[in-house]
Amino acid sequence: MTAVTTAQQGPDATAAEAQPASDVRLERPAPWYSMVGFAFGTFPDSIKNFAWDLFVLFLYTQVLGLSGTLTGLALLIALCFDAVSDPYVGFLSDRARNLRFGRRHTFMLLATVPFGLCFYALFVPPAGLGQWGLFAWLVVFAILSRLTITLFAVPVKAVGAELSRDVSVRPKIIGIGTIGLTVARISLPLLAFGFFFLESEEYSRGQLNPANYPPFAVTFAIAAAVCMLISVATTIKPVLEIERLEPPTPKPRVGPLEGVKAVISAMTVTPNVRWSLVLAIVVFFSIVSIAILKIHLVTYLWQTPPDLTKWIISAQYIGTGIGAVILPFVVKTVNRKLCIGAGMVGFTTLSAVAVLLPVWGFLPPPGTRELGQVLIGIFTVAGLLLGVYFVAIGSLSADVADEHEANTGKRQQALISGFGMFAIKAAGALMTLVTGIYLDLIAFPKGAPVGEVPLEKVHALGYFSAGFCLLGAVLVMLVVSRFDVSITKQREINQRLQRMMKADSNESAPATASQ
Repeated sequence: MTAVTTAQQGPDATAAEAQPASDVRLERPAPWYSMVGFAFGTFPDSIKNFAWDLFVLFLYTQVLGLSGTLTGLALLIALCFDAVSDPYVGFLSDRARNLRFGRRHTFMLLATVPFGLCFYALFVPPAGLGQWGLFAWLVVFAILSRLTITLFAVPVKAVGAELSRDVSVRPKIIGIGTIGLTVARISLPLLAFGFFFLESEEYSRGQLNPANYPPFAVTFAIAAAVCMLISVATTIKPVLEIERLEPPTPKPRVGPLEGVKAVISAMTVTPNVRWSLVLAIVVFFSIVSIAILKIHLVTYLWQTPPDLTKWIISAQYIGTGIGAVILPFVVKTVNRKLCIGAGMVGFTTLSAVAVLLPVWGFLPPPGTRELGQVLIGIFTVAGLLLGVYFVAIGSLSADVADEHEANTGKRQQALISGFGMFAIKAAGALMTLVTGIYLDLIAFPKGAPVGEVPLEKVHALGYFSAGFCLLGAVLVMLVVSRFDVSITKQREINQRLQRMMKADSNESAPATASQ
């Protein structure tokens, strides 16, 4: 099993050594403040995802006038770099040794200031760059902003898995984390469209005004940094306690080749790891199709009144919060595979319905408050189902990481988390490129006022987005059926891990005594 030596861990190491690793309870409660801190840890990545999914494509194509193909290519390059970095950062975090702030929190702290600076630069390029200058700026700061958030987001997911392995406590941790993520995603659109992207005499839609992006970027960058520090401060103690109780192991190799070997091993030794990766790709392939075009749909298809725009975008996350609250209370009796399948299929289907019904004329006309109210209802229910999915998949993913640890004797929670993030970004990269090319193929007007875009072009966007949502629903059902997971199996895995920890402790005891 992976470990950290206690010799260099500071004044608390002596107390840790007094308690044998075999006495450590794997299925233990987690401090309430640490669960809340884990929830704060979801805020920074939520800020990045919200801003990236909703505004980056729109800002560079519709506001700054960059070619859709060049925008898609730039984002593809950034996401490819980012996708590769996720498993490797997880690999490094799993194998880190003798770090003052631990194998998780050292990386989390390193991300704080660089992410804020790169996030701001991404949304505030210098004037007069031209097509290729804008392309280069987008490539550089898209890569840097995503790489720096990876240093935080991958380890913090492992923190959620390590706070407790109890099958009844873990869903609560994930549920509270999902509630935190949901609070962030509800508040972000309300803040963005309530304070920054306001209508003016020149711009009937604030998102078309380039002057609104600098204050938006600096405010959200500072908010992300503050949340990072809160998460570190509230979760570091219990996670370090676990690290210090682990038996010592030789210094591991952390080169890129070793990282590739770890990835291949995880994919081949534990089938559930492989299916987790495939599921994440399928899920986010369909989610991204609606997310990156939602601001286009709000602006040009639904043409919602400005005061309702923020509620249409927030409605999904309000529903997600409700779903996150409900599932931990029923997870003991409801099959998680069923929750994952039903939650994701329901979300993608309703998202497609919200696009197709207005295109087909079955809902109130564009620009009316009645249409906005119907959309708020649809996305609230869709978000509830998405919340069910998030809690179920978060709990299942942590269980899969435990299974792989039991199969290999190595703690690789961050590496497994990195797989999921790799899948998210690989799917996002492909969909962003395809979407950018599609915008150019249909010659979607850049910076056009609301109501002046030809109806057939707006409908073409709707069919594009809804089609990928429905395709994702079908693929999710196929992939979920391949998982081999259950609560009974997880309890057996915990028992195996407990025996392994006891054996490691017994083996290291004579060596410690001889020293």
